[in-house]
Order: sequence, then C-alpha cells, then structure tokens
Amino acid sequence: MEWVRRTSFEDAVEVSVRRSVNADRNRLFQALTVPEYIDAWFAAPDSAPGSTVVTMGPDCFVVSYRLLDGGEERFVGSYKVLRRGKVQFAWRRDTFQKATSSLVKIRLEGDFGRTTVHVTHVGLDESEQSHYQMLWEASLEKLASLF
Repeated sequence: MEWVRRTSFEDAVEVSVRRSVNADRNRLFQALTVPEYIDAWFAAPDSAPGSTVVTMGPDCFVVSYRLLDGGEERFVGSYKVLRRGKVQFAWRRDTFQKATSSLVKIRLEGDFGRTTVHVTHVGLDESEQSHYQMLWEASLEKLASLF
C-alpha cells in the first residue's frame, strides 16, 4: 500500500477525537499497534459484536468485520511509527470500487498512569465524516474501558 501524506488532503474533511485513558503510553502504544489487540478496541458503527478480525500482511494490516445487515467491511492499513507517542496509519476501504486512501494520526499525550489519546483522521469525503466520527468515538470509548 502506498504511503499517503497530509498534503494530499488539502480540501478533504477531517475528524478529530480525544479520550483520556487510565493507562501509560507504553501500554496504549501496544494496544494500538499489535493486531491481536486492535480487534479488542476497534468498534465500527453497525458492526456485529465480536466479528472484528485483524490480520497482518507483509507491509500492512487488514481489519474486517460483519455488519448487522449481513454485509462485510474491510479496511487495509499500513502504519508508520514516528516515535513512541505518535503513530500514523495509511487507511483505505477495501472494496471492488476504486478507493482513495486517508490518513489516521494518533498522538499519545501524558505520562505514568493517565494518557490522552488524540486521533485525527484526514482525507475523508464529506459523506464519510459522520461514520468515522462515530467509529473513532466508539473505538476510543472501548479502548478506555479495557484499562
């Protein structure tokens, strides 16, 4: 998957969500980047509970889940760790139609036992804004409930 840059999204919509979590940055970093942990906190709108599966590819990861209406969604991402408190995901919906990539930026701010997770998802179409706002709010809420 080709890497995307923020400059590619000058006219695109973005979503920004913050959540305080009772965990240190190292534990949150692991939860956000290890595939076995991602499926524990990822919460897409209208997804069937317990249906999220995250698998690793050679240079990417795939998040798939069943929808309540019986359909299935898949996202392909590749991540770049900029430092322990900052991670970026190139993010693309995996469909038969041509899909554009977007960028998910995650910052971990804080020390010791409390950390603020700040997710900014850029490069979205206006029609996707509400979906991703709900996705990241629900996912961070679920992440916080794990600690």
